[in-house]
Amino acid sequence: MADLYISGLTGSFDTGTMIEKLLQIKQQPLTALTQKKSLLQAKVSSLSNLYGALSGMQSFFSNLDVSKIFSTKKATSSNTSILSATATSETPNLTMSLTVNKLAQTEMRSSTSGMSSLTDTFSSSGTFTLKYWTNNSNYVTYNINYSSGQTLQDFINSINSAQNYVKASVYYTGNDYRLLLTEANSADSTKETDEGSSSYVIEGTDLPAELGSLETLQNAQNASLKIGSSATAVVSASNTFEDIVTGLDITVKDTGSATLTISDDYSQINTTLNSFISNYNSVVSIVNSMTGKGAQFQGDSTITTIKTGFVNLLSPLMNAGLINYSDTDGTISINSDALNNLKSSDSEKLKEIISAVKDSFTSQLNAWTGAINTYKNIGESQITSINQKISSMQEYLAKYEERLRKEYAQLESLIYQMNQISSRLEDFIVTLSEMIKGGRD
Repeated sequence: MADLYISGLTGSFDTGTMIEKLLQIKQQPLTALTQKKSLLQAKVSSLSNLYGALSGMQSFFSNLDVSKIFSTKKATSSNTSILSATATSETPNLTMSLTVNKLAQTEMRSSTSGMSSLTDTFSSSGTFTLKYWTNNSNYVTYNINYSSGQTLQDFINSINSAQNYVKASVYYTGNDYRLLLTEANSADSTKETDEGSSSYVIEGTDLPAELGSLETLQNAQNASLKIGSSATAVVSASNTFEDIVTGLDITVKDTGSATLTISDDYSQINTTLNSFISNYNSVVSIVNSMTGKGAQFQGDSTITTIKTGFVNLLSPLMNAGLINYSDTDGTISINSDALNNLKSSDSEKLKEIISAVKDSFTSQLNAWTGAINTYKNIGESQITSINQKISSMQEYLAKYEERLRKEYAQLESLIYQMNQISSRLEDFIVTLSEMIKGGRD
């Protein structure tokens, strides 16, 4: 059972206030520790921000492939409504005059007869043989069973579940519901429809009697593209001509002519440098806030040397006039005119400059991140130590307060008892005095 302390028994002094004043004196070291902890926490937070910015810059350089950003190619069409293209680094720089003669087209065939309604059923059973030609010489065959009592939709579902080359669906003519067969993908077959010789990509025999036979709604044809004055057209089963030149894919959209130009694409250089500048300025801004006048790390060489070190590493870019440097806060920006001139006049030199910057920053960033992380860990260890001291001190103060309250309660109890004795003595003296007085009378 906890001890019960009763104050104010005598009313002669305020024990609560006296204990509070004594505790305030004892709490002064605890207050100082708490303030020190707050300052350390603020420092660690700043160091964490700086470490994060430096690590972000490390990741940027780690992921930077300098060779790749200088080997990108772009394909430019003079008429994008006719054709578009994509190129890879292996595609040679060239200009091509192209004429699109035909677009790829899927074959569409429907039954010659149909059902009066979608709920009508077939009157007989049988096997429908579906043949799909992948080229002029090869084909695949599928046998689809149907039975009396099935609807057209049942038959369509059976066709679609049996294979992936032909898409079956309902074709409504306005009078009846017929079977429609369409190539799922024109690229699956290089064969073209030739109605004159009854040559089709999609063939079928033994349809249900209600559907009749197959007729052609749209012919299958390959896309056709002529390069320059060549008499021989290039064909493709789809509207995309893959690797028509090494690494070059051309997608045709309409018939007509267009000029296609393959050239170096240096746009990623600007993107890369802008990303570098963003990372650079982020670090510098954090260092400025940490080391400014009155700041926590003012004059701290571990932090200030990062900014001066950054400036030294900029030498290749500054010597080439590729960046603008702010003497006010140390941030940088791109000199677009100088960059564009060097890209067009000497891309190899620009490549060497960016490679040199990557190498120098990568080496130094490893050292800086290591130093800042160590600095941060020291601060975190100090905070842990202070927390332990605060905990011990709080425990001591709790016991100290308990002891004070117990001692003052005992003191009040003693004073109370003494007051009681004093009061009784006074009463006894008065009584004795009256007794003596009465005896004389």
